[in-house]
Amino acid sequence: MNLHLVGQMVRLRYKLMWAKTRSRNGKIALFVVGYLLLVLIMILLSAGGLGAAVLAVKSGQAEKVAQAVLGALYVQALFGTVMLGFGMNAVFADVELRRYPLTGWERRLTRHFIGIVDPFWFLILALELGLAFGLCALGDFNPVQVLAAILLLFVSNYILARVISMMIERLASRKSGSALLMVAVMILAFLPGTLMPFLAKNKANMAALLRVLRWTPPFGAAAAMTHSGAPALAGLGLVAAWLLGLAAVLVYLETLPPRTQAVQTTTLKWDSPFDELGAFFGPQNGPLMAFWLRFYARNNRFRALYGLSLPLVSFLTFNFRYGFAKRSAPIDHIDPNGLFLAALGAIFTVSFFGTSRFAVNQYGYGGGAFRRFFLLPTDPAASMRAGSYASMLVGSSLIPVAMVLWLIFGGPFDARKVIMLLGSAITGLFALHAAGLWVTLYGPRKGSYTAAMGNDMSLMGNLVVIFGMLGALFTPQVLSKVLPAAVSPDNWWLIAFPAAAALAFYVISLRATGTLFSGKREELLAVVEGRVK
Repeated sequence: MNLHLVGQMVRLRYKLMWAKTRSRNGKIALFVVGYLLLVLIMILLSAGGLGAAVLAVKSGQAEKVAQAVLGALYVQALFGTVMLGFGMNAVFADVELRRYPLTGWERRLTRHFIGIVDPFWFLILALELGLAFGLCALGDFNPVQVLAAILLLFVSNYILARVISMMIERLASRKSGSALLMVAVMILAFLPGTLMPFLAKNKANMAALLRVLRWTPPFGAAAAMTHSGAPALAGLGLVAAWLLGLAAVLVYLETLPPRTQAVQTTTLKWDSPFDELGAFFGPQNGPLMAFWLRFYARNNRFRALYGLSLPLVSFLTFNFRYGFAKRSAPIDHIDPNGLFLAALGAIFTVSFFGTSRFAVNQYGYGGGAFRRFFLLPTDPAASMRAGSYASMLVGSSLIPVAMVLWLIFGGPFDARKVIMLLGSAITGLFALHAAGLWVTLYGPRKGSYTAAMGNDMSLMGNLVVIFGMLGALFTPQVLSKVLPAAVSPDNWWLIAFPAAAALAFYVISLRATGTLFSGKREELLAVVEGRVK
């Protein structure tokens, strides 16, 4: 393998990151600060892994602690990559690498090697290495075995994330894929919480589950790190077997031909459901509304994220019901209103998650088609308004479904809680889409319309999506501690104030961005057409 050329490709990957950052107005300092923070976070995470190692050695249960830490990291890495898209962006396509003197296998290895050196994966590796160094420094463990187990586990984690992403992408390209994906995520979301009480009551069931988990990569790596002789070799062999098996599946998926789309008829239809729905918004916005609705309905990424919205909100509500309290705490120390507080925060994002990639970057996925909007007999900002309306219309369709789920699973009926949940959902609908309008103008980025996975949002887009979700989850929990009356059902009418403020923010943002749209036209064109990164 041409390692020198691969090294040049890795350097080129980071040069491109620098060039993209440098080409944006005044963001060089942000780039430097970001990487300094990344190094600091890696040091802190390594310290966290070291702390786990100290606990493992002092407690005399090194293998159990290693199993728990490595298993949690393995799952968190999958969640961060598959659900949020971090560390999964393809830097170089196979077509681009064909310009270099590389064989087919070298191109494949180069693409994945460049992918695994993404900063997100460095954070995962930092925690795992912190655990490894701590075990070697404080205990009598073989450094070679420990390091080999960590590296094999790390690579298998990356390959599994790639396999899952490719399977989801192919599944989302089918008409029934979104429904199947939603069912699968619902099962995965509720299965742990459903099984834990059952396992806690019967130790035999827990022992049976642990016997099954011993065949997973994190448990194999833990055995290789904390044992010697045959058990260590068996653990390394288990992780290596998983790695080879996942690599074979990945190669198979990459060699599958892309699904061909059905040939579209050239007959124009003016009475489609999209046109009929758009007609309700008047003759000025109707055709544009129909365009954006088709834009969403035909997009694999939207179908995948839209199908994941309700399962994700349900998962966050169910698993965040304890708030800041420990799950092992006595029941009288857990807020009995915890499920409601978790739902109050989670439902804030239910109408935004499915369209979030497009709401914060309306024109980034259309390429040169953006020019066509200026040929229409309407004001230039009409397309942006219609795009925002379409995103809100599609996202708001999940609010009634979420409310029905609360009525079924939320416990005894309380109209005050229903009103507060509805108010939180409406607040999120207007507030997040208002922020999306500003990011569309000031944080655009060229994206891939055909990709079903990956995070291709700009810095501003990521800030809105990530901090919007985190803020929504933590705000009710914080208010319940510092200002309980603000989230009490007795004061249900208070929810009208944030909802009204969000509506005002959206109306003001819609008018302000519409006024600024013409001045940002050329900059938007340069970004969406790829002339400026």
